[in-house]
Amino acid sequence: MTDSGGVAVRDRQVGTDTGWLIGPIPQCEPEPLSETPVTRRAGTARVGRPATSPQRPPAPAVGAPVADRVDPSARAFAVSALTRVLEVIDRRRPVAHLAAVAAPHIVDQVTALMHRSAASSAPGGRRPPTASLLRVHLQWSGPDAAEVTASYSRGNRVHAVAARVARVPTRIRPTVPGGPRVTELRWTLVNVTTV
Repeated sequence: MTDSGGVAVRDRQVGTDTGWLIGPIPQCEPEPLSETPVTRRAGTARVGRPATSPQRPPAPAVGAPVADRVDPSARAFAVSALTRVLEVIDRRRPVAHLAAVAAPHIVDQVTALMHRSAASSAPGGRRPPTASLLRVHLQWSGPDAAEVTASYSRGNRVHAVAARVARVPTRIRPTVPGGPRVTELRWTLVNVTTV
């Protein structure tokens, strides 16, 4: 038997030897401040970004889904950047390769981590197994930034990585000597932590 709230009720008499009572669960969640429905129009599918200026993406439409306001190339960048970080830590790549994809303080952190791991390795010991990126997930915090969670394996162990990628202004070298310097928005690894 169930009551009006769909909760099983064995006996409505409380205090009897055989009976027990289970009532509906009270409402514990606060009421939403406002509800703004976000729906995708039927029959529309997003297959790519329109050709626009690489300087700045178009302004997002008010009430548009987050998936329509973000750059799909961010995930590809996150996979590439985290793979590069793991390759540098494993000494399969030089540290200088991080400068193109990571903020300067990230390069310093990875360099310090490499020195620490070199000092703690056993003398004459074998090299530890190389790291391999397994999964990468992005949670958008805005159209120009995303939080990244990833997992990677090293030998038979699985480790976690948390990172943040953001589109930041980057100065580009002139293509011709003495030419004008250009600044454009590029995806950059601005924070990374591994366990």
